[in-house]
Amino acid sequence: MRVSVINRNLVREYITLIVVVITFAISLSVYLTPVRAGTILAADLCGQGSAPDYGFTYDLQQIHWTVDWQGYVSENTVTEVDVILDRLNSDSIAQTMILIQSEEQVGNRVNCAVHFLRYMRLGLPDGERKDNGFVFLIVVEPNSIDVHYGVGLGLPALTASELTSLNRVAEDTYQTTESLDQALLTLIQEFDKVARSNYSPLISPAPTQEINNLPTLPSGPLGILSICGLLCIGVPLLLFLMWMLPKLARSGISFNPYGSGSRGSGFPLGGGRSTPRSRGGSGSGRSGRGN
Repeated sequence: MRVSVINRNLVREYITLIVVVITFAISLSVYLTPVRAGTILAADLCGQGSAPDYGFTYDLQQIHWTVDWQGYVSENTVTEVDVILDRLNSDSIAQTMILIQSEEQVGNRVNCAVHFLRYMRLGLPDGERKDNGFVFLIVVEPNSIDVHYGVGLGLPALTASELTSLNRVAEDTYQTTESLDQALLTLIQEFDKVARSNYSPLISPAPTQEINNLPTLPSGPLGILSICGLLCIGVPLLLFLMWMLPKLARSGISFNPYGSGSRGSGFPLGGGRSTPRSRGGSGSGRSGRGN
């Protein structure tokens, strides 16, 4: 009888120990799982990636200089921005892109701007204006925007005070107008002024044009004979063509001086539809600083 009681007590102790171990294991797994998930999520945030792609998967050539604009600004505004940035790029002043992200997509905001500049390889690959890449990052928050920038190594004249003032102008414009379209357009218009005040357009030397001297007819009797020869050949040929064209027209054969590209052939004179312009980096994306 006593042995039976001892065995029952041992069983209860074993069961209690097993329950404690299982409870501890479950609580430990619940505690560790969110930490692991948070680590994975943080690695996907802009500004927390590493070379060579820094976590980005964008095409290196874009239709617009503004990336991820859909749902934030209108295409008309993006097109107006393209006009300004196309000129800055063609003048070899700055090769500039804008990245728009929600606050949930961004970790380190300054790094995000600099990493995007490097990933898109902004800046000229060589020459006097090498590495003239530039990026504006617009972080969209519930009731405001936060603007940051990344600067290429080839733009040392753009000072932190000037660029930070541009950030504040865009943020204040959004607070006043509650329009991201207006804030973006104001930001780029003011950036254009600042960039051009520090750098003048880089004009490439125009290629020299070869002057072809037209042949001249000899003077004197030989010149008269040459003119007579041209008239003797040209006038009969012209009369023959004037006689033949009406006959060809009556027979249903049309003479088209413009070739197969003229109207009526089914193809426009200018060719087919034009393909969208590609915009993006052309250099190494080397950057020096951001804010």
